[in-house]
Amino acid sequence: ISDEIYHGICFDQKKPQQTAWAYSQNCIVLNSFSKYYSMTGWRLGWMLAPLSLLSNIERLAQNFFISPPAHSQLAAIQAFECQDELNTHVARYAANRNIILQGLRDMGLTHKNSIAPSDGAFYIYADLSELGVYDSESFCSALLEEGGVAVTPGSDFEDPSNGLGKKRIRFSFAGATQDCQEAMHRIKKWWEVGGKRDGRFVCVQAVNGGGLGK
Repeated sequence: ISDEIYHGICFDQKKPQQTAWAYSQNCIVLNSFSKYYSMTGWRLGWMLAPLSLLSNIERLAQNFFISPPAHSQLAAIQAFECQDELNTHVARYAANRNIILQGLRDMGLTHKNSIAPSDGAFYIYADLSELGVYDSESFCSALLEEGGVAVTPGSDFEDPSNGLGKKRIRFSFAGATQDCQEAMHRIKKWWEVGGKRDGRFVCVQAVNGGGLGK
């Protein structure tokens, strides 16, 4: 099963993008109009599957839903014709990505394992333990309340038993470039003014070591 929901959003043009279907038609490929096609909220996607599975998939689908709304399907057909416009979105994501990455480096996040590879999609997943952050939920809450910027704690994505989510944060750069610039300006200002000095984000049971490799 190949989840290709972010297919088309890639920032390294030297790495060819290819669907698993090009290598084998015995796989199942899942994709969506929500990401590259910018139809977030329309809840529309598609599946490629071997003909031998078609009947079983159809029976399952009929018990989950009848069909997507007709107007959603018609809009999606038109989205296939908008590749030039959609590629400008990818270029904007690339610019926004550089803004966030540079901003995190300016804050002192320099360890090679502190930031997960962000070669696709429109998120950066960072380990902030290098900055002394071991309570990502408190960090995100304080940043929103005091700095006016919303980011997501890693605890939303990690196994709660390993504690890794306590030191990790996800940043989205899907918005306007100006918004990303303003967000990083606010984050750095908030961090310098008080975020890094008051010790609110250090858990009693801190996770040993830093980086996304641990």
